[in-house]
Amino acid sequence: MREDMVRVLDQRDILVKENEKLQQQLEEERQKVAALEEKLQQDQLLSKSGA
Repeated sequence: MREDMVRVLDQRDILVKENEKLQQQLEEERQKVAALEEKLQQDQLLSKSGA
């Protein structure tokens, strides 16, 4: 019984670390998207003003 608990807790620790890593990757991707959206908006404004 105790071994099962230890295994479950170890698995939980692994999943928590993996989740943290995925959350960080998600935040980085969101920042990239925000930067691309901003650049796209600027490009659209430039093309409208230049037309």
